[in-house]
Formats: sequence, structure tokens, C-alpha cells
Amino acid sequence: MRLSYKDTGSGHEEFQYLEDLATAYWYSEVLFTGMELNVFKYLAKGPSSLSSLVKQTGWDRDGLARLLAVLVALGLMVEFDTMFTNSPLADRYLVPGRDEYMGDFIEYRRYIAPHWQRLTSRIREGITANERPTDEPHDAYEKRVFNYVQAMDVQARFKAIEVLEYIDALHVTFPKHILDIGGGAGAWCRTFLKHWPQADAVLFDLPEILAAACRLYTDPGEWTHIKRLAGDILHPCIKEGVFDLVILSNILHVYSEKEATMILKTARRCLGSKGMVLIHDYLLDENGTDPLKGRLYDLHMMLNTYNGRIYSKEKLTAMLGDVGLQNTRAFQLCSDTWAIMAKRGKKGSTSINRLDMLEAKARRLGFEFARVIETREVCVRSWVRVKCRFGCQRYGLCHTCPPHALDEEKMKKILLEYTHALLVQGIPPAKRFHGQLLELERHLFLAGYTKTLAFGAGPCPVCPECVTDSPCRFPQKARPSMEACGVDVYTTAKRAGLNIAPVKSDHGYVKYVGLVLIQ
Repeated sequence: MRLSYKDTGSGHEEFQYLEDLATAYWYSEVLFTGMELNVFKYLAKGPSSLSSLVKQTGWDRDGLARLLAVLVALGLMVEFDTMFTNSPLADRYLVPGRDEYMGDFIEYRRYIAPHWQRLTSRIREGITANERPTDEPHDAYEKRVFNYVQAMDVQARFKAIEVLEYIDALHVTFPKHILDIGGGAGAWCRTFLKHWPQADAVLFDLPEILAAACRLYTDPGEWTHIKRLAGDILHPCIKEGVFDLVILSNILHVYSEKEATMILKTARRCLGSKGMVLIHDYLLDENGTDPLKGRLYDLHMMLNTYNGRIYSKEKLTAMLGDVGLQNTRAFQLCSDTWAIMAKRGKKGSTSINRLDMLEAKARRLGFEFARVIETREVCVRSWVRVKCRFGCQRYGLCHTCPPHALDEEKMKKILLEYTHALLVQGIPPAKRFHGQLLELERHLFLAGYTKTLAFGAGPCPVCPECVTDSPCRFPQKARPSMEACGVDVYTTAKRAGLNIAPVKSDHGYVKYVGLVLIQ
């Protein structure tokens, strides 16, 4: 399902994009209503007709029919032969009582939605997040805290499982002592303890948060190997120098840079000599993979916290260095957040891994987008070269174009000899972009990536006219394009998080996408 309002970029030329932005809340309101009516619970019992649902619920037939039609269009329900049933996605996450039920988290998103109506006042008048109402009854406050802890715990479980897969791939040393700072009900440390059953954990959070956690997990067995420690994250009372793994999940974005740095100092002090800090958070992602979610979440922090903000990967790396932590690995999850692993280092060190450095170098060379991907994410399809043959007026007129370029089978074999590729995007003129691509290839070669091989965009721009009945005059400069070798550029770019679209009018301008294979 395509949600057009998410396809951001300066290349939009039609009013429809603005219309889609203005009505984006329609999608969420349909989801919220479906959950409030418990439609997914009704259909969890089995397929049902519209008449049967009306008979069970007493709801308005016309209104329900129209709602179901939208839920089908959104991919949350399936209609077959006048019968409705939950889609696999809804059946997994939206049915109360299921192990992976996400309704509490989605209800929390609904709860905070009205806060966005304060955005104008926040910018115009500087009105910050509201403090707890002085007349709020204690039991109402407890209920609000419990609902929040419950909602966050559900999401945290999925994030922790995803991050654990990356940690395993890094072959991190088995941690014996885990500290989960601001861990809520303990979803992160619980997930890790299941994976490392011989470890133990300290769950550190505010007293009211831990009280809610105990109400959420009432079985004493669910607290095996987990010690609860109440306190303020800015004034911690945690034993220092004993933990092999310190977890900071969705914590730093709640605080200002000064406060976040204090929290990082605490994490470092708590580490053993070979310990690691795991930071899980939203990032601004200035490389361009998903710049929108981080920026929106930054506004969310501005509206719902006193001084929280979202940090860039570069800024967070510098903050780590300021407190004597070295960033050893940063990776973006398949969802919309990041994880960073850091260890003790010299104060002021800001080390980043080599792949991050490659992206940074590409941006310094003038590319507006740069992202390292795995070569298995490069999509090669037979139809691409066929489209060149029957869709391009320059077919066969260039050494770097079909049929002279590599065919898709040879391209697939070459990709098997590489582990990673650097996908970049630039702007016209074509000769300038090609020159930047060659400079990037040269830099990578000199940096030790001796197998580096670049693929450009479109016909070769080196010569005004290519003479195909004689050898290439500048083979040192000529490079085949991605599409000439069977690469589906649109799908490959999308897998890297880059949305590109054809130019539809004279007001737009083309953007070039290149690929550099590295080992």
C-alpha cells in the first residue's frame, strides 16, 4: 500500500502531494476507530459478513460498510465473496489478547495526537510541554503512568528482538551483568536475559514507573534475575564499574544536550573495563535514508517534553567522545530507529566505523545522498535491459550501454564477489556527476578498497559522441550505468531508503543515482 504523503522530496511538482499531506490524519483516524470499535476482535473469531457484524454489534450498517471498505483498502482487512476477515497484519497486532498485540502502543499515539495542535503556539509563543495538572487525582495519575508503561513495553519488546539480531552478528562477548537505565517495565533486559539466561540485570527507573512495571508483571517468576532500583536518571545511585552492558533505549531524546551528556557519563562510569553501551533511539539521519521520521520526532519531543530533541548520528558520536566513549558500530533498524554500540575510549575520541566514513566522504564530494548497503539489496532484473532495447533511442550507440555492457547474469555473478555497495545520488550536469563518481571510486581505491568498481547513471557523458565500431577512447573514465547492467534502480534505491520518481514536467529536474561496489 502506497502512502503518498510519506514520499518526501523537493521533486514534487503536483498539488496532489499537498492534498495528501493535508489529509494524512485520515489514515490514523480510521485505524483508531477500528480499534475503538473492536472490529478486529470481532473478526478474529472468523470471517463474517456485513449483516452478521451489524447483527452482533447494532452499529449503523451504512457507516460500518464504508469503514470496512477503507480498512480493506488500507490492508488491515480482506474481503472475499462478501465476507470480511482480518489481514495477517491486523490479526497479528490488533487483536486484544494476542501475544504481539500492539493496541496499547497505538492508543498511546492516539492520546498524544491532540498535543500536535499546540505546534503553532509552541513556535509563535514558546509554550512548552504542560506540567502535571495540580488538581489531577493520584489514582488518575497512576492510571496514566501505567498506560504509558504498558504501551512503551509492547513496542520495546519488538525493538529489543531486532537489535539482538545485530548484536549476535557482531559476536559481542556474553554479558554477565546488564544495566537497563530508564527501562520502564524492562522489555529490553527481559529480552536479553532470555537470550543470555546466565546473566542478571538491574532495572533503573523512577519509583512510579517501577510500581507500574510491577502491576504489569505480577508473576514473581517474571522478575527472576532482575533487580529493581528506583531513582532519578539525572541523579543516579548506581554501582559503578561493574556492568558488561548498559542499555539506554529511547532515553537521550527526552533530554537536552547537557543532560544527555550527563546520562552518557553515568553510563560510562557504570561500565566494566570491557563493557559496552547500547544506545537505541531515533536519529535525524542526515545521510538521507529516512530524514522525515527523525525530524518529525524532533517536533514531537519539542511538544511533549521540556527540552528533549533528536540528535544526528554525528552529534551523538561527538557526545560519546566527549565523555570517553567510542562509537564502534551504528546501524539503522528495519523499523525507524537506530542502535549504536559504544565502548570505553579516551576522552575526546569520536571514532566511527569505516562504512560511516565512506558515507561522509561521499557527501563531502558533493553527493546529496550516500548510503552503504549490502550487495544483496541490489535488485537485478531481466526486464531492465529489455526496456533499454525497446525504450531508449540511444540503444547500442555507446560502449557502456546495452548490448555492449554487462548483461544481468554477469552482473549477478559480480555482485556475489562483493559484500557492500555505496549508493549515491547527485544532480546535473551528467558530466559533473560522472566526475564525482570517478573521484569517489578513486578515493575508495586509495583507502584500501582495491576491488572498488563504479556504475554510473544513463549513457556515458565522457565523449560527445561514442564510436562503437572502434575501441573506447577513454576506458579509464568510462563506466556502465546501473540500468545498462540490469539493475532496477528504483527498487534498489527504495531498499536503501531513497525515494526517486520520474520527472513529469519541464519544472522538474532529473537526479542521478550511482553505485560503487566495495569489499
